[in-house]
Amino acid sequence: MLVRRRGRLMSSSLAALALTFAVAGCGNQNGDDATQELPTQQAASESPEVEPVESPGDESESPTAEDDSPVASPQAPGIRGKLLTAEEVPGFNEEFSWTVESTRMREGQQPFGTCHKFAMTSIGAAKVAVRTYQPTAENAGPTASHLVAEFADEMTAKRAFEVLKSWAGECDEELREYDRSKAGSLKPVPMEDAIGHWYLLTYGPAPGDPDASFFDAQGLTRVGSTISALEMRLVGQDYNYPSGEEPMVAAVQNAAVRLG
Repeated sequence: MLVRRRGRLMSSSLAALALTFAVAGCGNQNGDDATQELPTQQAASESPEVEPVESPGDESESPTAEDDSPVASPQAPGIRGKLLTAEEVPGFNEEFSWTVESTRMREGQQPFGTCHKFAMTSIGAAKVAVRTYQPTAENAGPTASHLVAEFADEMTAKRAFEVLKSWAGECDEELREYDRSKAGSLKPVPMEDAIGHWYLLTYGPAPGDPDASFFDAQGLTRVGSTISALEMRLVGQDYNYPSGEEPMVAAVQNAAVRLG
């Protein structure tokens, strides 16, 4: 069942979302709050035969033809079909929506998540697919991406999931270059048939605005021998949602449905 929960950003975050955005695995913009340059996203998997365009600092690639549309087909076969469509990625408020930017079938030179220390294949993944999303024209600034990793068996996936959780607990060292930073603790995502967690990283200041920070939500879920990792980032001065209604909570729940 598709979760469409949409939270609401408060004060300057609402203002930030009203500006123009650019999403990719790492979108870069210059301007106030939500249009400021985001840090380069950790590169993910990419298709050997067709490589999508990354933001500056990542590998140069071009979008896959089948994903050059607002909503990728939910009927895609194999591991590609386990990636969220644009409609399944929650927005930051009721007006916010995404389109698919690219889909890739192998990992890049850098680990996917902000807190990931190594590639998914280095902790046992047999196959990896990654999709990046960009906001629609009336929105601007945040980034979103989704990785799916398939493992040989459930035991290997369980071990890899514990590794990912341990990296989340050690993420302070990944943020030490920022003047201020906070790595939130893992929070469980309520689901009946899957295991899921999410956590929020806050670091700054954002370029051009000493009062703004990056709000970097990371999500994890496992169903059987398959793991999903998700990332949603934006720039603002606050990140206020009712507990349990944060966009990443719904993203993790939707990703678990895909894996099922």
